Amino acid sequence: MNSAQPAAAGKPGPSLFRQIAVRLAILTLAFAVLSIAIVVITYSRQPESLAQELLSLEASRIAADPASAEVHAGPPGSSHWQVRYVDQAFAYDAGHDLSPDRAALIDWTQSERTAGGYRITGVRTIEQDGRQRWLFLQFEGDGLRPYLPVILNEILQHAVLPLVPLSVLMLAFNILAVRRFLNPLRRAEREVDQLDPENMAARLSEPFAPREVHTLVCAFNRALGRLEDAVATLRTFTANAAHELRTPLAIMQLGIDRLPESRDRDELSRDNLYMTRLVGQMLDLAQADALMIDDAHRIDLSETARAVVTALAPMAFEQDRELRFEQVDEAFALGHGEAIYRVFRNLVDNALVHTTGANPIEIVAGPGPQFHVRDHGPGIPEAEREHIFERFWRGDRRSSNGAGLGLGIAKRIVEAHNGTIAVEDAPGGGTLFRVRLQPPA
Repeated sequence: MNSAQPAAAGKPGPSLFRQIAVRLAILTLAFAVLSIAIVVITYSRQPESLAQELLSLEASRIAADPASAEVHAGPPGSSHWQVRYVDQAFAYDAGHDLSPDRAALIDWTQSERTAGGYRITGVRTIEQDGRQRWLFLQFEGDGLRPYLPVILNEILQHAVLPLVPLSVLMLAFNILAVRRFLNPLRRAEREVDQLDPENMAARLSEPFAPREVHTLVCAFNRALGRLEDAVATLRTFTANAAHELRTPLAIMQLGIDRLPESRDRDELSRDNLYMTRLVGQMLDLAQADALMIDDAHRIDLSETARAVVTALAPMAFEQDRELRFEQVDEAFALGHGEAIYRVFRNLVDNALVHTTGANPIEIVAGPGPQFHVRDHGPGIPEAEREHIFERFWRGDRRSSNGAGLGLGIAKRIVEAHNGTIAVEDAPGGGTLFRVRLQPPA
């Protein structure tokens, strides 16, 4: 049973509007059934009213279709049906003590018991062809069956028809109410989708109403605050740990250098250099996460590129590699000089680590606030390009001796400068990383 719970929990439930519409339909149906029951019970206890309504209904049908008076069979379940036109004298005789003039202007109904049930007799005044006429109607019946047309007509007029506009009004009201209620939730949903792990200070807008949504959003913001504190603590720990590890690693390297030359010494030195590089990247990562470009100024990308080439030239020389720098027109940008230096260094270092052979690595600054680093390696498969800027991601962990942090750090720094970094296929083969920054004011 527990294994089925996560699958069920992943399915979204019905929308609030659907729930309200279903409940409204059930309420309308229940109200209609109740109204029908009230109509049936009320009229079943008032046979005189049923008889009057039935004669009036039958007279209305004949008035609308005079020819049906001769072929009309009466209501279902009735017998001995009679219908004929009469004059004022007959109306007077039926009215007994009424004057002829007054008796002719009124309708009357008479109900009497018979051996088989009851007999209904009456006169109804109708209008035909612009003149007034009188109909004499009589039938015999038993039970409620002859009265079914009257009951159905009453149900239609007093139950169904009033419920239709009422249901429409209630549905329209609920649509407006639900939309108004859901608008803050939809806005909160959009803001949640826009939350960026790189900006832990972001919070959702707190609506004034409804109160339930306000309470929910406030609780979510408090959770975001606790999450921000936890991430800040973790980043501080990472930075402090990386900073504290640099000194013992440097001392360890000095000790390794004093060892006699051997294969073990070379492996220890290589492992220590890898650890030193990893610790340095972890420190760079912590600094990049906390980077706030508040003191941005005009920087010369060409000078920064030359400084990186000078710093990494010994590493390239050990690999029999060549670093080529080219400046294309002026290359000035708005940013933090030390941070942009780390972007240059990480991109060039990434090219040195992941490519082999005697082909050079090209660094081009300009024109304008942009630069690119190009290698002549095998390139990056299309499927891996969306992952290369993720932290700690490595395409082939067996062949890579890095931690997967360099490109992630570069991307974070570039984004902090409101710039962009992209990877492209270089003409003639290889990979090209292009960085665009903001121009100086």
